[in-house]
Amino acid sequence: MMKPLGLGYQKIGMCPNFYMLYNLENVEMIECMTCGHSRYKPRTGRGKTLVAYKKLKYFPITSRLQRLFMSPRTAEHMTWHQSHDAVDGVIVHPSNGKAWKHFNSVHPYFSAESRNVRLGLCTDGFNPFGSFAALYSCWPAILTVYNLPSGMCMRPEFMFLSMVILGPSSPVRNIDVCLRPLIDELVQLWSSEALTYDISRKQNFLMRAALMWTINDFPAYGMFFGWSMHGKLTCSYCMENNKAFTLTNGGKASFFDCHLRFLPYNHRYIKNRKDFFVDRVEKDVAPSRLSGEELHDVVSKYGNIVFGLQLDKQKFPSFDLTHNWVKRSIFWELFYWKTNLFCHNLDVMHIENNMFENIFNTVMDVKGKTKDNIKARLDVALFCNRQNMELVCDESRVAKPRASFVLEKNA
Repeated sequence: MMKPLGLGYQKIGMCPNFYMLYNLENVEMIECMTCGHSRYKPRTGRGKTLVAYKKLKYFPITSRLQRLFMSPRTAEHMTWHQSHDAVDGVIVHPSNGKAWKHFNSVHPYFSAESRNVRLGLCTDGFNPFGSFAALYSCWPAILTVYNLPSGMCMRPEFMFLSMVILGPSSPVRNIDVCLRPLIDELVQLWSSEALTYDISRKQNFLMRAALMWTINDFPAYGMFFGWSMHGKLTCSYCMENNKAFTLTNGGKASFFDCHLRFLPYNHRYIKNRKDFFVDRVEKDVAPSRLSGEELHDVVSKYGNIVFGLQLDKQKFPSFDLTHNWVKRSIFWELFYWKTNLFCHNLDVMHIENNMFENIFNTVMDVKGKTKDNIKARLDVALFCNRQNMELVCDESRVAKPRASFVLEKNA
């Protein structure tokens, strides 16, 4: 339906193991140059059309952005981000934020044209066949146009589907292979303008576009950023300077009591020896946040890796010891990416939902979902102030699916 309007999509062949795309100079290839997997499925009969094992469906964004200026209903709103009345200290739109203003100061040539487009990217995996069906992971990537007013930019008709990454498996860190057409088009939209007709001003102009940031949940955040979200170095802010430790009994990484150094030096919690880590006073200051240029210099030292599902175990030297880098993200190819104040952001909705579920399930003692178990109780007694309490475990009930505990005060 959209194709006659010039808003169709491209079917790009892909290696089933996420090694490469059959695009541009590789469009005529019939097998993967890395793993040798065939591009097409075997023919079942004579004259049958060749069917690819895996395809990426990509929706070019340039023509879709140009359409916003061709419609009288949207063209006049594409400069709202600059013309609206802003109140100091109040953020009602990303244009009121620090990151947006920083981008304008670093790239004045881009910000001089208010019709240049600012974009945000988000993606997440889901099973289109339902949670009770066979395992399948489909990843749509959606672009949001931030030029529009707050009441418009979050509406479905202005959130553009840029690609669909089909399963059945998740691309994990190999998502960079799938993002190649989008990144190439974003590079093109930054370096060479696209001639666009603005119906609100009855004139042509040269449109440019920039990706301001990405917004994802925690796993997708790590896939885009290139930093593993597992282990003690999970925090991409503190990186190797974090104070996470491994629980003695639970065996998992814990970030308990790692927040005190971010508080003011005279905060009453700093010298609190009772309510946090037992008998410990925080004396360290918060680690400094690396700028985009510094992050680019750090990750550039690790070079490139070969993508593919069969090479997921490939790691840089000292991984999980001094760093958690698993790749150099494809977003660094954008000229302006290292100048962004915020490159990747976490989706607050996912964080609030997961935190609430964990707390609620633990408080309400939901079977199979509570975090209150034998190992957790033993770790609490080790690291927290539980010296005046005795942990009594009813051994007759430990073997059952839900253990029972009783905390009794010392005599």
